[in-house]
Amino acid sequence: MKSALLILAAILISGGLYAVMTPGTHMHIVLVGNVTGAMAARDQEMLALIESRFRASESDLGITFRFSVFDASLPSEQLTNEFSRISDEAPADLVIGCGDSFCLRQVLPLAENNNLTFLYPGASEGLFDSASLIHLGPVPNQFLVPSLSWVRQHLGNSIMYLGGEDIRSRMLGRMLRQHLLPVSGIEMVSEEYLGAYEQVPSILEKIRDYQPDVLLFDACDWLSHPNFSSEFSQADIRIFSLCTDSDQPVASNYYFVSHYFDHPHNKANVEFKSFITVNNTTPDALSAMAVGAADLVISLLRDREMTAAEISYALRGRNLLSAAGSVAVDVNEEGTWHTLFIGQNNQGEKRLLWMSDAKLRPEMFPGSEGPSDWLHNVTIYWRNNRGRYRTGSIGGEEWL
Repeated sequence: MKSALLILAAILISGGLYAVMTPGTHMHIVLVGNVTGAMAARDQEMLALIESRFRASESDLGITFRFSVFDASLPSEQLTNEFSRISDEAPADLVIGCGDSFCLRQVLPLAENNNLTFLYPGASEGLFDSASLIHLGPVPNQFLVPSLSWVRQHLGNSIMYLGGEDIRSRMLGRMLRQHLLPVSGIEMVSEEYLGAYEQVPSILEKIRDYQPDVLLFDACDWLSHPNFSSEFSQADIRIFSLCTDSDQPVASNYYFVSHYFDHPHNKANVEFKSFITVNNTTPDALSAMAVGAADLVISLLRDREMTAAEISYALRGRNLLSAAGSVAVDVNEEGTWHTLFIGQNNQGEKRLLWMSDAKLRPEMFPGSEGPSDWLHNVTIYWRNNRGRYRTGSIGGEEWL
């Protein structure tokens, strides 16, 4: 009797240890995006793609994914409480999302405070110093530097720079002014930032007065306004768009840079287009990298069972054949290596004009300035803009 009890106890103990030591079959992923506002439709479409991609792999992986949507459009004072509420319901394993760097700058500190990895699919101004961040989109040395070189070679020697009233455009403007233009041979005749829609007529007038060769365009979020592209189609100027993530037209005819081009011979792109058609989504770089973010995690889980902490470490240096081509997460946490494309969109017809010979290495803090100098300028902008990384209004009412 005693030996039977000992055997039963041993079985129970070993079973308990097995339950403790076996990796869980559940994963809680926090999806981040704007639920309200001008960017809500873009973000909700992106998050739906990510969730759908994970759901499609559940039976294959033997993992049940739980998703919580975190609203980045909440007032800043409510963000911490909302993140705590989600974490209290079930501890999070990963954070994925944000359609732009303004959202990322709001939410990344919460991921850092909770020791979570944040996979961000978008492009940005760079200038992030965080061990929690997996930055999947390109940074300025990958898209701004080759664009400027191509513009000078093919379009002209004088530019007007038009950005939004936001941290991305302001920092890109500073990179142009302080680091790139002095050695490029290009003259910047005017540097404009669109903070209110009512500025559009005056900007169009400046284009007519200054007559630059090229309008270098980075007021990307304003493309969501239904009349914006039609107004700029009236401008008699060649337009080059730096809006790498978006497929929204700047004008009827314009040039663009992106890390995604619809290549019919890329098998991953063919599969991606088939997948997003089911989800009624238009293919662009943001949706390609959103699906890529899910695919990176799924590929790791397919290799072997691992915890969320192990996934974070294993992502460094990871390669992926995505719809955007071959990409590689930088081992030094600088971003992701990308092939870049320059093309022309004329009345919706796109043609490829240039592509990089190889994947371009990301550099989170470009130029001769160190990280502390760049981060100081980011803080100055945030303070001067009353604690916000982006502003935009129509008729005095907040729109962005």
